[in-house]
Amino acid sequence: MTTTDVLDVRAKARRDKRKRQSLFILYLTLGIAIFLGVWQVLSVWFPLYFPSPLGAVRHFTDNLMTSEWTRRWFAHANACPALIGSGADIPPYCSGYVLHLLVTTRNILIGAALGTILGLAAGLGSLVFPKIAEVFTPVASFFGTAPIFIAAPFFVIWFGVDVALLTTVGLITFYTTLLMYFFSRRAAENIPVGIIESALTLGGTPRSIFRWVYMPGTVPEIAGGFRIALAGAWGLGVLVEVLGIQRGGGFLIAMWRFGVGLVEWPAAVVALITFFGVLAVIVDGILVVGIRFLTRWAESGRRLGL
Repeated sequence: MTTTDVLDVRAKARRDKRKRQSLFILYLTLGIAIFLGVWQVLSVWFPLYFPSPLGAVRHFTDNLMTSEWTRRWFAHANACPALIGSGADIPPYCSGYVLHLLVTTRNILIGAALGTILGLAAGLGSLVFPKIAEVFTPVASFFGTAPIFIAAPFFVIWFGVDVALLTTVGLITFYTTLLMYFFSRRAAENIPVGIIESALTLGGTPRSIFRWVYMPGTVPEIAGGFRIALAGAWGLGVLVEVLGIQRGGGFLIAMWRFGVGLVEWPAAVVALITFFGVLAVIVDGILVVGIRFLTRWAESGRRLGL
């Protein structure tokens, strides 16, 4: 018989939670302060390559929507043929950054969602139908051994630079499918054998075990794998656009290669790169909140030492 009161355990768990939250806020604040401090020092030492933080923010906000300066720069870089000459209708994407950034965000999220659905369908489906694993695993292992960035030029060549949706979404879907397949398979393999044996003893069938054991038991690890896949998808999506796609944030970064040496060049490039970094962190934070809500049963067990 234990002398530990359940209320004491819960109170300790709440205190530990508040302590972790306080430390997280403290470390996050220190990290941001150190990052901005180093950035400011670099902007003083190397002004040609590193703008000041305020300069990058000012450039981004001034050119996010419509600005005459951005339109002139699109014409200078031959990025918008409609601006060259008179009387042509100017497409909205030639007037600012916002539509390009929205296109990249849309393509990355669509590709990650499609890849997750396909990867989970193949990974978890192979538990019920082993033939899927026999066919899919060798193929996924073959493509998984090569760095995914090597495949980016091939997708650009195959679909062309004029079909940005197919090129960007196709590559991210391919990349995410491979990762989620392996994550789902590994998550299923990490479920303790004793749980599976207990389910079989109670009369469980392969389909019922898949529904009531594998599905909930693999959610925490699969969710962590999705975070990793989505983190890589941001860089991969921008990389594809840098290679020649005519829309998106990567295209904006590539466009600014015509501005090397100009005052606005470092501010533009750093501002765009920082934007995607901050956006990735925000999306990941929202994802973490959703994962903790869906797997709150697992989080509560770990905090109570179960």
